[in-house]
Amino acid sequence: MENEIFRALIDLVSIINRPDRDKKMIANAGVNLEEAAFRVFVGIAHLQPTGVGYLADMLGKNYSSVSRQIDKLEASGLVRTYPSSSDSRIRVSELTEQGQEINAMINLARERIMREALADWTLEEKAGLLNNLKRLFETMQKFD
Repeated sequence: MENEIFRALIDLVSIINRPDRDKKMIANAGVNLEEAAFRVFVGIAHLQPTGVGYLADMLGKNYSSVSRQIDKLEASGLVRTYPSSSDSRIRVSELTEQGQEINAMINLARERIMREALADWTLEEKAGLLNNLKRLFETMQKFD
């Protein structure tokens, strides 16, 4: 059973991580973001404020690749960076007001897609999925 659960998770993650889905999300949201910067932007929005190293680990990318994308996002006014108050060697990133607006547009597009995907699910099924995903996340964190 555990192996089947793991395979289902890999299937789900592989769908979520497909670059063509990022393109569709960018188009559906009506935002002007490079595909390479999209995941970094979404990661910052989810974790903010966050350090480059932590974000790189979460995305499975190397530090320098993520740092370059953050530089592009900062140059376009979507992200601001500053040294961490606890360790000035750590560069922290968060969305600017303009970045928050772009993120809101992405969230609306994501919500539409999920609403369509779960259209034939009952409220109880959706609540059960949410509870089980949260529980699985909390359980898996114990093994970090």
